[in-house]
Amino acid sequence: MQVCRRLLLSGLRRGHGDAQQVFRCGGVRTITSDLAEMDDEENVPKPAIKDVQAVNESTLCVSFTDNTKSHFNSLWLRDSCTCPACVHPVTRQKLVSSVKIDPNIQPLTWTVKDGETLEVRWPKSTQGPQHASTYSCDWLYDFGKLFESKDGNAKEVLDLFYTNTKSTTILWHRDEIDENPPELEYQTFMEDRSGLKQMVKNIVKYGISVLHGVPPHEEELQKVAGRMGYIRETGMGRVFDATCQPDAHRGSRFLQHTELPDRESAPGVKLLLCLSSDVPKQTLTGTPDKGKTFFVDGFYIAQWMKYNHPEYFRLLVSTPVTFSYYDSRRGVWLRDTFPIIRTNDYGKIKKIHYSTFSMRPPLLSPSDATKFYEAYGTFTKRMEEESCQYAFHMAPGDLVAFNNRRILHGMKELDSQQKDIILRGCYMDMDEIASLYEKMRRDDDA
Repeated sequence: MQVCRRLLLSGLRRGHGDAQQVFRCGGVRTITSDLAEMDDEENVPKPAIKDVQAVNESTLCVSFTDNTKSHFNSLWLRDSCTCPACVHPVTRQKLVSSVKIDPNIQPLTWTVKDGETLEVRWPKSTQGPQHASTYSCDWLYDFGKLFESKDGNAKEVLDLFYTNTKSTTILWHRDEIDENPPELEYQTFMEDRSGLKQMVKNIVKYGISVLHGVPPHEEELQKVAGRMGYIRETGMGRVFDATCQPDAHRGSRFLQHTELPDRESAPGVKLLLCLSSDVPKQTLTGTPDKGKTFFVDGFYIAQWMKYNHPEYFRLLVSTPVTFSYYDSRRGVWLRDTFPIIRTNDYGKIKKIHYSTFSMRPPLLSPSDATKFYEAYGTFTKRMEEESCQYAFHMAPGDLVAFNNRRILHGMKELDSQQKDIILRGCYMDMDEIASLYEKMRRDDDA
């Protein structure tokens, strides 16, 4: 079986061992690696601190043994101290306010110990005695690379206060997800720690996880959510029901979409439990597609756009689009404005906002509108290709949990003779699940 191909949002990573061949797949550069959890490390000597000099009244220059130099603002260094007097050892919250530090603070002295640590002594303040801060060589080197970046692109630092260093994102299309389906049994998830870890790992890495064998009762959805974190309540309540009927299946509401893009902050995770459905029987020509629920990795589509249509990608990242929805039950409008593709300061794709029924025409000039609709159409056509869809008939007892800011979902046209599909859903916050997975990995590494 072909090794699952992984494309990381931070760019293409070098593979390990023999799995290092870069190739093209559907227009996206991918790379094989069956060791996605491991960090790439070069066989080079670890840099050490060689020298520290004051450049001026507000800056220290740290030189390393690999002949690189990094400049650090003195106030920033003092503000970054993580000793128990400055950062609570349990909650990790700051105990010293940045604004209480003298803005003109300068180190009194500093000492380099074995090239591994830099100890800086600071003058006493009006609120306390002199203070000593210790910084590791690795910490200084990583942040130094950030500050000395010459290409104008921000670099992400692997520091626990800033970054979840225990999670990587694996992009997928149909062939890859079919080879490595993110599925497990309900009993394993509920009873075994390994099952819980696999569930949250799937959601963090692939953006989706499927449970089989969930008792098709209404209260089971809350049990699954409660094992991973907390339910996020919306205007639809803590939980909600959806009935998909053949005679009501028309319009765009079953096309691929993300949930509630009209909200200030769309729900991070959606859970859907199938309570009732009639799964078509297998035939010689396969299982009919009608009534299949399907999922699309929006990050994969966005990355494909970035490599194959970079101008279209930039338009979808930079063009504000308004999403709005009228909640007739409560008589209120919900509106907000975002680009369809959102990236962070490091250029990583972080969120997808996509809904054909709540997206309003963007407010653009005639020429800009033409370009935008070309980009939007290319993005949509790519995700509508079956090669990009993970599709299956949800049977009673199937539960799908997915990252609503990454994974688009929909349902293929129902057959007029099909039984109604009854689903029960709820929302959660993605950071709860990502934090749980990070903690479980840290515990396993301890």
